[in-house]
Amino acid sequence: MKKFMALILAVVLVASLMAGCGKSETPAATTEKPESTEKADASEAQVLRVSVQPYLVSSMVQYIKDNQLAEKAGLNVEYYVFNNGAAINEAMGEWDISITGGAFVYAMANYDCKLVGHQVDGTDGNYVCARKGDPLCDATTAEEKAECVRGKTFLTCIGTTGHYTLCKFLEYIGVSTDEVNIMNLEVANVYASWVAGEGDYAVLTEPYCYYDMDEMDTQIIDTLESVGGRLMESLVVTTDAYNNRYDDVVKFISLIYQANDAMIADPDMGVQTILDWYTNCGQTQTEEGIRTMLEGKYLIGTEEASKITLGEYAVSYASFYNSQGLISDEGLENVKNSVASDVMADALAMAKGQ
Repeated sequence: MKKFMALILAVVLVASLMAGCGKSETPAATTEKPESTEKADASEAQVLRVSVQPYLVSSMVQYIKDNQLAEKAGLNVEYYVFNNGAAINEAMGEWDISITGGAFVYAMANYDCKLVGHQVDGTDGNYVCARKGDPLCDATTAEEKAECVRGKTFLTCIGTTGHYTLCKFLEYIGVSTDEVNIMNLEVANVYASWVAGEGDYAVLTEPYCYYDMDEMDTQIIDTLESVGGRLMESLVVTTDAYNNRYDDVVKFISLIYQANDAMIADPDMGVQTILDWYTNCGQTQTEEGIRTMLEGKYLIGTEEASKITLGEYAVSYASFYNSQGLISDEGLENVKNSVASDVMADALAMAKGQ
């Protein structure tokens, strides 16, 4: 039922966002690289289904669409928009490539997907928040913070970066997840419920974490970085797409890095492109907000991506979830064995014109 509802959500969003985010108009072992299945004519090519989110994590798609990069590469791409990475995972089987966030680790652990790259350093913008005047605002030690939060309710979206931030925060102050109440909400509803006065504490994520904290009568208590966490937004593909459409996958991943390179080289254009993405996806954002966002988060282009040891972060990330009992030992092994570094290497070479 969850998968069905996630698919329905995707279809509704695709239909409503045709002109924007919706449907396009026109170090671990890897498996052996499949034979080429390259397509030349976009109008005749098999559809490549790409799942995205209406946030920075997938914003480079706007540049790809604006410049018709997919069509020029001979790809026939359809985009499906989901509210978060957990919903993307629930719709497994309905997409080939996902431009996603922290939930990628579950796609690898539980859904037989392969990691093929990182497109955004998303460490910033994951904030554990309290209302001003709450005793937690004056707590300075882990022990004091622990005393404040035990038995209290946190608003977050389970299976997402916000949930990861909450788990890291609780571990940091020595509190078990069983000692607090976790209210599971959609990312947007975490913000809406928080400003409506629900919950004792909340984990606010992008874009809501960049809203005016004073207007929300809110104080940031800790960040993902301050509690020792890191987040690399990620590109994953299904094993079926990897095995049977390797060339198409490489082409599309190369477009991600081409888009990021272009937006990094021209920051003003990049800001406008990201703003257009939010607007076309029905999200409220401002140019100032985008610039603030990019001061903390940043796009990963070919130069930065070339320095990444693909899989290193994913295994570390999955190991934390395993220690929390959120990913099984089998799932952790799946992550270790589902890193397609060949795709990333070939995509980067193509993006650089090599």
